[in-house]
Amino acid sequence: MPTDEETKILKLLAKEWDLSGPPGILDISDIIAALDLAPSETMQALKSLFESGLIDMNSLKTSAFMTPEGYSTLEAL
Repeated sequence: MPTDEETKILKLLAKEWDLSGPPGILDISDIIAALDLAPSETMQALKSLFESGLIDMNSLKTSAFMTPEGYSTLEAL
């Protein structure tokens, strides 16, 4: 079960997914700016989501996007 911080990130990426279509890609700097979390908290939550397979990142780790598993996890909440 995702933490509160992870859920905020998943909701943000899901909103982008719904507006722009899958996979809902956002720059990490935009994610940090959009959330009311410390940048370190956001980065830790992103790392955790990445390790659990709920999000993926580009090869440079500058943007993140939701995986289908992440989207279905959020829907189940």
